[in-house]
Amino acid sequence: MIHNIKNIITPVLTLLYPKRCVACDKVLLKMEKETGFCRDCIKKVKLVGPVCCLKCGGPISDDTKEFCRNCERNTHAFLQNKAIFQYTGDMKNAMYRFKYANRRCYGKVFAKHANRYYGRWLKDNNIEAIVPVPMYKKKEKRRGYNQATVFARELSAITGIPVAEEIVRREADTKAMKQLNGLKRKKNLLNAFSLGENVVQFRKVLIVDDIYTTGTTMDEVAKVLKSGGVKEIFGMCVCIGEMQ
Repeated sequence: MIHNIKNIITPVLTLLYPKRCVACDKVLLKMEKETGFCRDCIKKVKLVGPVCCLKCGGPISDDTKEFCRNCERNTHAFLQNKAIFQYTGDMKNAMYRFKYANRRCYGKVFAKHANRYYGRWLKDNNIEAIVPVPMYKKKEKRRGYNQATVFARELSAITGIPVAEEIVRREADTKAMKQLNGLKRKKNLLNAFSLGENVVQFRKVLIVDDIYTTGTTMDEVAKVLKSGGVKEIFGMCVCIGEMQ
């Protein structure tokens, strides 16, 4: 009975809410649904690629360098971050829809690409838990969801690595980071996070977020996790800007 109802409802939902290209928002053809991008956008969307900073994972123009300028100048609390897409072109619009327009369905697309490019990296580093960057509870309630948690859950569904959502709490409704420079970003996030649950059982965790800019947010979450006894902390984000 339930199976029959599902067979009726699924085509109706597909008709009412067709899958759309993550980048340009056009309705996808059947052959395009696997990647989540239309055939035009799959050619234009920029992946980070192999020429990237060994610390933050951001693309760099000079393939003779191991680290970007930001990572050369700053010490990060995480060991290494990986990013899937470059934050440019239509991916900027995609991230806006993911964060503010309830396109939670994008999380599954991002997780598929994350596992495709970094699945082996996750296994090699023996990641024990995925920790989404938390959102201030009142803000999350207004929006209806935390996009980092959406991504984390979808990545967990593919990799089998459990999500630990309550390990870190956000204590303050901080200002939007895009409005601030490096020093102000650090001040903005000072004491913004705290430990929620006991994390001693985890030795290696992965922090996930939607966009990586300078690494300040990931650093602050990593510091809190370290204070709880986590030994090795890695990161992963959907998008990252080009690093110098």
